[in-house]
Amino acid sequence: MKTTIKEVAKEAGVSISTVSRVLNGRDRVSRHTINRVREVIEKLQFQPDFVARTMIMKRTSTIGLIVPQLSNEYWALMSEVIQDELWARGYTTLICSTDNEPDKENAYLRMCSERRMDGVIYCSSPHYGLAAGEQIEALKTAGIPLVSLDPNIAGVSCVIGDHLQGTYIAVEHLIRLGYGRIAYIGGPAVSIEREFGYRKALMMHGYTVDESLIRVVQGQSFADGYEGLQSLRASGIAFDALFCGNDLLAFGAIKAMEEAGIRVPEDVAVVGYDDIFSARLFKPSLTTVRQPIQDIGQELVQLLLASLETEPERRTVRKIVIPTELIVRESSGSGQMKA
Repeated sequence: MKTTIKEVAKEAGVSISTVSRVLNGRDRVSRHTINRVREVIEKLQFQPDFVARTMIMKRTSTIGLIVPQLSNEYWALMSEVIQDELWARGYTTLICSTDNEPDKENAYLRMCSERRMDGVIYCSSPHYGLAAGEQIEALKTAGIPLVSLDPNIAGVSCVIGDHLQGTYIAVEHLIRLGYGRIAYIGGPAVSIEREFGYRKALMMHGYTVDESLIRVVQGQSFADGYEGLQSLRASGIAFDALFCGNDLLAFGAIKAMEEAGIRVPEDVAVVGYDDIFSARLFKPSLTTVRQPIQDIGQELVQLLLASLETEPERRTVRKIVIPTELIVRESSGSGQMKA
């Protein structure tokens, strides 16, 4: 038979409200009493009724985390950072991977609203808006705090990587090394600002953007990078360097070149984006644009907790831009440095 909170209180010699305060960890209770109640809870194997507690406290201590793809190391690491940050503050995390499918994203957002999550961290694919708009509005109407990573949503606080500048410095690095035919592999699953940064760097250094050197892929995986490079090769277009919208795309492209007998960086220099842990282990080690995952995750959590502690009508919208850094490794080669 299930142990009740009344039995725990009787065994511990305290009131039911004291047991409740210990369970919720909100009010001041002496250390001696806390230890005594916890000993009795363990002894009687008491398990609080989650649904009842949620109804009484009007909170779940659970945060929904929506990410595009856990098989991508960047999102796996980001999820781990966010989960650890929330855990340290007394929250559990429900991680939902959408696999870049709008219907899944829509369903997960609706679930966060229906289950009355305390808040939601929304790390969508950059082409936000197809399926999620209605559910985003439902969360806002319900007063459930929401923060986003990258999608710039009206009325929602966000953390945004400086993708345009990050890509600009990466492509400029290739230009300064003397490369003149720089190709691009990216698409809607990575920030459009990365393509803008690629175009801006070429134009600012006097190059004409050759559209035939740009390959738009639908995903952000190893396979997408592999296929993008195959498409470039099939076109017969010459290129001596390649910028990829993320590191996984770069890995796939390098693999395709390796199979074709194209050497990196001797024949083609390659630069990626994100600086996932594998970038330093890959052969050749990958030159890439570092996004500070730890900093981004912490900023997202701090933004969300600030909203949780503020009444809905008093919440302000904040936008935090995270700077990036070029990490130079083997894959971009030494080239012939220009003055």
